[in-house]
Parts: sequence; structure tokens; C-alpha cells
Amino acid sequence: MLKNTKLFCGLLVITFSVLLGGTIYELTDISEKTYSIGEIQNQNKSIKKEIAGLRVSLSESAALNNFEDKILGQGFEQIGKIDYIIVSSNGNIASR
Repeated sequence: MLKNTKLFCGLLVITFSVLLGGTIYELTDISEKTYSIGEIQNQNKSIKKEIAGLRVSLSESAALNNFEDKILGQGFEQIGKIDYIIVSSNGNIASR
């Protein structure tokens, strides 16, 4: 009878340990996924704000008012004269 009681207690401890370990694993997994979901939601909000800004920018530039000023504002330079460089097949370089 004592041997059966020890066996029962041993199996009970093992079962309890396995269940406790599984519970801890699942709680850790749930918390990691919850954190990931929060990060994705934050990224989603920032992307939505960026899309809204791009829509506003698109609607403003669709009218083509002050288009040259917008291009110059982005750092492009206005070109007055275009110079070409011609390279011949023998390696001589000439400019026009």
C-alpha cells in the first residue's frame, strides 16, 4: 500500500509539474504575441498617418499649382543649358 501511495504522489507531482510548465509556456507565448500585436498596431497607425499625408500632398499637387516651386523645394536645380559629353570609340572625349 505504501508503494502505491508513493507512486501516486510521484505521478501527481510529475503531472502537476508538466501542467505548470505548460501553463508558464503558454502565458509567455501569449504575452509575446500581445506585445507583437501592439507593435504592429503602432506601425499601422503611423502608416495610416503617412498615407493620409500623401493623399493630402497628392491632392495639392494634382492641381499643378506652383509645381516648379515644389520641385525646387525638393532640392532639384533648374537647368539653363544642357552640356553633352561625347566619347568616341577610340577613347577621345569631346564636349559640346
